[in-house]
Amino acid sequence: MSNKRNISVFNRLFAIHTLLLILIYLLSVAFFLNNIRQSSQGMVESKRIQTKMFLANLEQQLDSIYSQEVSLANSAIMSTLAYGYYKDNYERSQLLLEILKTIQGIQSMSPLIEEIVATFPSQGIRVSTRNGYNRGSEWEQVEKGAEYDYFISYDNRIIMNFTYPLMYSENDSYVPDFNIQVVLSPDQLEGSLGAFNDGIGSGAAIRFRVNREYIIEIDDGSIVAGYYRGSAAELKDYQFISSDSMKFPISVVAFIDKQVFRDIIMQYITILTIVMVILTSLYALSLTYTKRIIIKPLKELMGAFDKIRGGDFEVRIYHEPHDEYNYLYAGFNDTVTHIQELIDNIYEQEDLIQNAELAQLQSQINPHFLYNSFFIINRMAKNEAYDQITSFVTSLARYYRYINKETSPFIPLEKEIEHMANYIDIQQMRFSDKISVELADLPLEYRNISVPKLILQPVIENAYNYGLADKLEDGLIKISYEPKGTLFTISVEDNGEEASDRLIESMGNSLDVDIRGSSHALANIHRRLVLAFGTPCGVSVDRSILGGVKVTLIIDMTSRPDR
Repeated sequence: MSNKRNISVFNRLFAIHTLLLILIYLLSVAFFLNNIRQSSQGMVESKRIQTKMFLANLEQQLDSIYSQEVSLANSAIMSTLAYGYYKDNYERSQLLLEILKTIQGIQSMSPLIEEIVATFPSQGIRVSTRNGYNRGSEWEQVEKGAEYDYFISYDNRIIMNFTYPLMYSENDSYVPDFNIQVVLSPDQLEGSLGAFNDGIGSGAAIRFRVNREYIIEIDDGSIVAGYYRGSAAELKDYQFISSDSMKFPISVVAFIDKQVFRDIIMQYITILTIVMVILTSLYALSLTYTKRIIIKPLKELMGAFDKIRGGDFEVRIYHEPHDEYNYLYAGFNDTVTHIQELIDNIYEQEDLIQNAELAQLQSQINPHFLYNSFFIINRMAKNEAYDQITSFVTSLARYYRYINKETSPFIPLEKEIEHMANYIDIQQMRFSDKISVELADLPLEYRNISVPKLILQPVIENAYNYGLADKLEDGLIKISYEPKGTLFTISVEDNGEEASDRLIESMGNSLDVDIRGSSHALANIHRRLVLAFGTPCGVSVDRSILGGVKVTLIIDMTSRPDR
């Protein structure tokens, strides 16, 4: 025995629990601090993305409006009316109607447009989507230089201004050929900002550069104006997010009340405190409970493992309380049982394979079997059927090679069916005058299914030797395949007349008995399939619609017993 001082499991667990608790405390603090930072940054980033998306959408709408302005300015109807290229008043009226219809169509395309006005100063004509067209020009009311701004301010309205021709004149009396003004709806713009007001002390405003100066026009002007002037006393209480347009002289400014961030911090501190209290309480309870119940179950479990190490697979352990140890004990018992079953199955599988191969080899060296083979060869030789002799001997050699050289217990289904077909060729040399065989083609996708060796040829042999033994003519053996979900079935049927219902029932019942060491072919195959694939695989025996016996082999396509 070692002279080193033993440290109890409980003391080790106490040390580990304490270190884990400290680590959990530190991780919890770090986690909550990180969450506070991410929540604050996430809220700001969310507003930033929202601001950019809002500005991009506003830019798209304004760009569409501006493109419509340019398209209208370049149209023939505008220049025709502006320069008086019309024949008479009727043609002028038609031009005015067409312009009115066009600007009404433009207005209907965007909810941001409140009114569109087209002015022809030289003609003294003004066309409006609100008032139709009338005489008189209001050009003199527009400030000088405004023709160069995207936006102008007139009568407390924000207007997208387009003047033609686009030129600058120092002459105060400069009058353009025509002017198109799109009046933006402040109500629509303000309503579109409603998404920024989420009820947590946030909002937004749109800033327009009007008449070459920035002014606040839409929504909460006081806070945002203070932000740009840097003079509002309450600025320190707000977080601002600004996004400027690259296409138009506009900006979107969003703001968040910093009290929101402080509230988030307080919420996380409260949650962290509750978590700490709960963790400490659970830690104390865990130590108390562990000290009372952990030592004995661990020792019992260790003793059981020692017995397993010594080769005692009969050991079982039990734990009354329904806790984790109950689960561990049940898992231990199930594992030991499963290991014992696997060992038994391996031995049984080897016995079954040996019995099947031994029975097959014995049938091959059966003097009657050899006599029949030599008799067939002798008859062919007398009839000088040398090609048939070659074919028969080749099939016989192929048959022996499969039996003696295929050492693996599991092979592809395609090879097993080739062996069965080869056996049928041999048997048909004797029985072709009274028995015919219908062998279905194996679909390509099922050829590589792994199956136990020698599961088909014994079934065919039974059909020849027993099912159709008394059939003097018109005997039939039918082999077919059918996939059923994850299962694959192989059916061998005959039209023999000697099998009674009682005999068929007896054959089916014999499959479920313990046939270890038995040479019963069907029971041997059934047991090997169950061991390889589990239930519901195996062999079933039923009455065939042909009148005789139907033997069905059931295989699981998803299982790989060779692995």
